[in-house]
Amino acid sequence: MLGLILRVVGSVVLLLWGLIHLVPIRSILHGFGRIPTESRRIVVMTWVNEGLSLCFVGALVGLISYFGCGRSDGIMIFAASGFLLATALISLFTGARNPSVWLKLCPVVKILVAGLFIITAAGVV
Repeated sequence: MLGLILRVVGSVVLLLWGLIHLVPIRSILHGFGRIPTESRRIVVMTWVNEGLSLCFVGALVGLISYFGCGRSDGIMIFAASGFLLATALISLFTGARNPSVWLKLCPVVKILVAGLFIITAAGVV
């Protein structure tokens, strides 16, 4: 039961973190000042992709946890955790090197949620 609760908490955190990526795109673009249209499109694409990816992983793990898929549950949750850890590593060496506290927090959130998913999928909790 505790494992399910932790998985749901992790899923909700990811869904919210993904939405947090989607909401401020206009102000993020404004922070870059005047940049070419192509660069603006790349920034928007990157932020939208990050937000939707986080929402997808959160929803996927939440749905797997709620409905269950049999023996493949753990494998899918480990795969989702691997994805989170890989994107956390990318964030750690790119965005987190900027002064923004939100960008520094991003890899921390991903690593913590991946850890929750791993310990629940491994049956530790």
